[in-house]
Amino acid sequence: MKWIILIVTTALMQIETIRVKGHWIAGGNVVFPFLVAMLMRWCPRIIKDFKGGLWNTKK
Repeated sequence: MKWIILIVTTALMQIETIRVKGHWIAGGNVVFPFLVAMLMRWCPRIIKDFKGGLWNTKK
């Protein structure tokens, strides 16, 4: 599911960039999929660690 979201988001962003600018911008369009992939792998783990640490604290 994560990869489907990544592919669809990347395609929509590139189409919108071409529509607005009139040409493809290599910098942002190349970097964006990698940033999204990193967030999709990193965020769930960090949220799970935070929730586990928040409710499993010793008093």
